[in-house]
Amino acid sequence: MSGEKILIVDDRQENLLFLADSVLRPEGYQVITATDGKQALDIALAEKPDLIITDLKMPQMSGLEMMAALRSADTHIPVILTTFYGSEQTAIQAFRLGAKDYIIKPYDIGEMLESVERALIEQRLRRETKDIKEGIEIRRHLEERVRQLHSLSGIGKALNAIRDPDEVMRVSVEAAIYLTGADAGQLFLINPETKQLELRAVRGPSDSRARRVQQIGADEVTARAAQTGQAVIASRSDGGRGTVSRLVVPLRTSDKIIGALGVDAKPGHMFSDNDRYQLDILGNFAAVALVNAQLIEELQEKVAARAEQAEEGAVPEETPPAPAWADRMTRVQQLSSELRRLAEEAESLVAELQGQDTAD
Repeated sequence: MSGEKILIVDDRQENLLFLADSVLRPEGYQVITATDGKQALDIALAEKPDLIITDLKMPQMSGLEMMAALRSADTHIPVILTTFYGSEQTAIQAFRLGAKDYIIKPYDIGEMLESVERALIEQRLRRETKDIKEGIEIRRHLEERVRQLHSLSGIGKALNAIRDPDEVMRVSVEAAIYLTGADAGQLFLINPETKQLELRAVRGPSDSRARRVQQIGADEVTARAAQTGQAVIASRSDGGRGTVSRLVVPLRTSDKIIGALGVDAKPGHMFSDNDRYQLDILGNFAAVALVNAQLIEELQEKVAARAEQAEEGAVPEETPPAPAWADRMTRVQQLSSELRRLAEEAESLVAELQGQDTAD
């Protein structure tokens, strides 16, 4: 389906023309453009486009600032954020502000069109179901599931673009809190030498962002999840906060468990099976991304050591083999494909329900 109105925001004219004339208009979409964030905000509020595709860094108002302003104006237009490598740490903030996806430049036409189609799903579902009286709660649930699946896919892509292991862990905690609406989050790794769990990233209820730490030991719920390889939802005492609901999932690679990712609920809230489902998928993405980042870091250290040996006149070692992360990237692609399949099934169910209501 096409014909929706899309607002493109970019301060580079050549980017606007390429996206408008080579990608969107040939598919039948209506296109309007803006060259800075402030202009885009005014256009969005006036014309209410079906979708906004915006660059991250722009004059007067950044893409994130524009999204925040739209949210403050209670205007819920889906947004795709485009950015270059090196800005992945903004992905979680973008999803928190309502972004449907983010695309790393340079991108190909197929990737952008797939993202546009996914981002417009929620808008189409709203239009298609707004006059249907029966089955409202079911459709709301399905729409929420579609949104969650797309968010997970985007977060997984963001994690696997990060090359710093510490940053992967920090962003994973931020993502866990965002997805589950938790009050706090932690990431633990198993020390390969001592085999003990170590707290490596944490965000508490009063923290503005997750921070990196290194502390030996873990609570009983975390230890159980890491030992059994199964997600665990349990209540635990947390000092002055009383009893809180805690959810922990293992961080699992293809052959072993390397740690655990946990969240603590806000007072009076209990985690659901859906929270467990989302965090389990995030845990898979985080484990793959973390191992990839560690392998890349190790390779960079070996290359640097070899260069130093060469400068000192020593006989350099053989070129270190490239890390074997291809199988892990295949796992990421499999996870993303599974998420897309589940989202398509949810969309089909909504369409089926609509057909039943029309027939009645």
